[in-house]
Amino acid sequence: MRPILIGFAVLLTLFALGWVIQGNDFFMYQFFAPKYENVRREVFENTQSYVESKRQDLVKYRLEYMRAKTDEEKAALKFTIVQEFANFDEVKLTSPELRDFLRQMKYE
Repeated sequence: MRPILIGFAVLLTLFALGWVIQGNDFFMYQFFAPKYENVRREVFENTQSYVESKRQDLVKYRLEYMRAKTDEEKAALKFTIVQEFANFDEVKLTSPELRDFLRQMKYE
């Protein structure tokens, strides 16, 4: 009877140890996952393709803004530009005209 109890206790201890390790893994993931995602997002936002894509979008919006005839069209484009470029660092734009245009849209 005693070997059965010892075997049961060992099995229960192994099960509890596995449960603790799995729970620890869950809590570690819960803590570190947002940090990993923030780093991935920051790396993505600094890639050449992302910056170039944003630059091309801004060129397109600037052309549309210059062609807009009514104040309502300009206001709608300004709202779209401000929303789309809210978290974009305008220092990454190499063209001074585009940088000035974006600042004009954001801060007027």
